Amino acid sequence: MKRNTGTIIACIMLIAAAAAARAEGGTYTLEDAYSAALQTHESVKISQENTVQADSKVDQAWTYLYPKVIGQGSYLRYNETLPPNGGAFLFQPLGQLQAALLLTQPLYTGGRATAALRAAKTMQESSRNDLSTSEQNIMLSVAEAYYAVLRSQKVVEVSKGSLERMVRHRTVTEREASTRRSKANASALLRANTLVDQARITLVLAENELNVARKMLSLLTQLPDDAAISEPPSLQMYPDPVRVLQERALTSRDDYMSSQLNQKVAKENVNITAGAHYPQVYAEGGLRYQDSSPQTMMDATTYYGGVRLMVPIFEGGLLKAEVAEARSKQRQAELSTELLKRTIMNDVAESYLNYQAVNTVLETTKTQFDYARRNFDVVEGLFNEGLVPSLSVIDAQQALFLAERELVAATVGQQLAILRLQKAIGILGKQS
Repeated sequence: MKRNTGTIIACIMLIAAAAAARAEGGTYTLEDAYSAALQTHESVKISQENTVQADSKVDQAWTYLYPKVIGQGSYLRYNETLPPNGGAFLFQPLGQLQAALLLTQPLYTGGRATAALRAAKTMQESSRNDLSTSEQNIMLSVAEAYYAVLRSQKVVEVSKGSLERMVRHRTVTEREASTRRSKANASALLRANTLVDQARITLVLAENELNVARKMLSLLTQLPDDAAISEPPSLQMYPDPVRVLQERALTSRDDYMSSQLNQKVAKENVNITAGAHYPQVYAEGGLRYQDSSPQTMMDATTYYGGVRLMVPIFEGGLLKAEVAEARSKQRQAELSTELLKRTIMNDVAESYLNYQAVNTVLETTKTQFDYARRNFDVVEGLFNEGLVPSLSVIDAQQALFLAERELVAATVGQQLAILRLQKAIGILGKQS
């Protein structure tokens, strides 16, 4: 009997553990939301395809350095031989089969081939940075949607608490109105009923805001609309001054590194454009086979090889125009990088100032909420004893409700301010 009891207890414990595991598995963290979005969101997949295309560009660039082999074949049928009566000098047979194999190896292309390869490799690296930038963009969007759900959940809880306080106030008001029938008490009861209805409306709107926030999070992550999410660990602010953070951003921002790489690509494009107008040298070798019916004197298997030189002599100013355009694009790339640098420094400074403002607001709202909560407790107790009018309770309730909402908004806003600062620095998602 004891053995059976122990077995039953063990089974119950296993079932409870399995249920707990399922409950834990149904709760998603911010990291889970990040992972889901990075795996499913189209903007990330588009950037991943860009990296695939950049890899292919490198493969294409290599082909301009490799030799090329071309095979050719043809069969021609003529209506008659020339001369018509045939003879020893027949130059048009009735049928003729031709086949050839041609090998071409670039020897000098004005530096175009090597410049194109360098540019392709640079673009390959830039595509990796662009992918990282896209991932950080989607991660920040996910974080904003995730914290929006958390904020909405807390606002719903605050609204429920406000409704409970108003219902509790109405109960006391009803008791007062039933024991002391007067116009003042009847008016207070009507006011209490109105405030209860207003609290219900506020709760409905808060629940609707929560549903909308859940939809947005699901849109970004493909997680279920009703997915339970957990509170992320509290983030801490960086102790470094803003100037240090700006310098760090210039070494961490992937879009800034991509912009610098684009300058290199623009410079290589100048070399590619100019190289197209330089002399081109190719080594060629081939095999040609011809068989005619009836046989002609040209029928044979021929091997040949040599060097081909192509020298542009006059192009009507094409070189000057194309190089001028390429140099203009190079200057544009340099200006874009400089503009992005100033934008990044401004983004970091703005995010840093926003954090300081939100942090100050948070400290104030904590104090405000503490005062409002203590004041409501005191006023509610005095009202229950008949020492203060209902308007005092209503004022205290409204002050407490606003303080609670502002505390929720400031708490979430502080965490989002840190995440936005991480994104401005370029380290969002890169922390070990």
